[in-house]
Amino acid sequence: MSQNLPFLKSVKKETLAEQVAETIKESILAGDWEPGVALPTEPELAEAFGVSRAVVRDATRMLAARGLVEAQHGRGVFVTESQVEAFDAALLLALRRAGATAWDVEHFEQMVYPELFALAAVEATDDELAHIAALIETYLDNRERLLTMYWDQDGLPPEANATLMADYRAFIEAIFAATHNKLLQLLARPLVSLRSSRYWDEPDQTLAEALEQEAAYMRLILTALTSRDPAAARAQMQELLVLPPEAVAAMRQTPIGRESKIPTFNKQQQTAQHPKYGITQMGY
Repeated sequence: MSQNLPFLKSVKKETLAEQVAETIKESILAGDWEPGVALPTEPELAEAFGVSRAVVRDATRMLAARGLVEAQHGRGVFVTESQVEAFDAALLLALRRAGATAWDVEHFEQMVYPELFALAAVEATDDELAHIAALIETYLDNRERLLTMYWDQDGLPPEANATLMADYRAFIEAIFAATHNKLLQLLARPLVSLRSSRYWDEPDQTLAEALEQEAAYMRLILTALTSRDPAAARAQMQELLVLPPEAVAAMRQTPIGRESKIPTFNKQQQTAQHPKYGITQMGY
């Protein structure tokens, strides 16, 4: 009678290799082997587990497929530093295959960032807020230097754009870290890496105006965080993340990972969050 129970048919016996891989996986997750550390040699693992070297080899392949270890020819098998980069690339690839646009990223940020900043406003330590303030100054200093060099050109060269994007990512990742939420901290790099540069077509804007507008925007962000008031931080970010219809339309037409070209829009709608070459609301 008991043989007719359906769940009995779903029981799967683990192979020796799967058992070895599971044991090593748990040891890695427990911190017994730090990132970058070499695992014991194949003969040592075989002796420790009482299995053949072929079983250990299979177990190592399973762990490598999960991104937990990597084999380095002639050196051994090492615990990987992080799986975030692999997830980052996989997420971008999946979104590109799904036909995602720059607006999908922006819309997601409009939903998530107000709560992110509200949490950081409460959880961030004084040292973390000081670090965020320093990252803002680094970004603004680099932006002033690079815009002064390339203001009369049609867009920033790739290396200048890469510098400002790196500054932006460091700044946002620091805010994710300041939430002290482990899931948010792990998601920071993949989510931030989805953002691409954008160019606001503001032919009449002066260099001085662009610099001041971006600095004003960043000051508002820092004020939201240092307020220690989650409701105020949430409301501030909801306001700052609003985009004019022309920007939304352009982003809807821009494949994810590509630069959005934002056309000139009604000057009455222009606020501090829409400067030329602005990484916040958010261009270069």
